[in-house]
Amino acid sequence: MPGEGASARLWRHLGWRGLALAGVGGCWTVYGAGLIVTNRAGVNAATAPVTGLMCVEAWGAVWIACGVLAAIAGARRPGRDVWGFAAITLPLVVWLLAFAVAAITGEYEKGWASVPLFAAVLLLVVIVAALTGGRRRICTCERGGPSGQ
Repeated sequence: MPGEGASARLWRHLGWRGLALAGVGGCWTVYGAGLIVTNRAGVNAATAPVTGLMCVEAWGAVWIACGVLAAIAGARRPGRDVWGFAAITLPLVVWLLAFAVAAITGEYEKGWASVPLFAAVLLLVVIVAALTGGRRRICTCERGGPSGQ
């Protein structure tokens, strides 16, 4: 719409679904960078079940790649962005399972305390994906309407 600010146009395009994808994607990118540049003994111990497959720095790159994919998906038209939600959930599920296995096997007994955190984020991502719908629809920036339906 003529005369509206850039932030209003961006919001009309992204909506809740795009914002969730782009926002969480950004967080995943920062977390992945943190895995690459910092050495955290607890994370290394908790992720031992999966760091046998790849080093923690490689997992950091996976977090970054999935974050970038999710952010790109956030800019896509709603309904053509389901792969972005898959990108968000991949490293999250791997980390959740790794922490749970490390806690159960005794490799990192404190891992049980992080499992609910990963599970809560996973639950919220699934809720946002379900509530905002995965069906193809025209975003509000293309129709100019308030709902985009």
